[in-house]
Amino acid sequence: MATITKPSRVDRAFDRLDRALLRLETAVRNRPRAGAADAELKSENARLKAVNDTVKARLDNAIGRLEKVLES
Repeated sequence: MATITKPSRVDRAFDRLDRALLRLETAVRNRPRAGAADAELKSENARLKAVNDTVKARLDNAIGRLEKVLES
């Protein structure tokens, strides 16, 4: 009889980390190209900075949680 197990917290954390990195890579690929208006670039830069700050906070949190798991 096969046993179905749910992913561990570490596995789920790595999955969330992978998804966050994919979103970050998508944001980088979709950034405006050279020649766009300055106002558009400044707006996009502010948006990406906010995204980056959010991703950084989430990654820092995930890393902290992983460190706690590994210390146990």
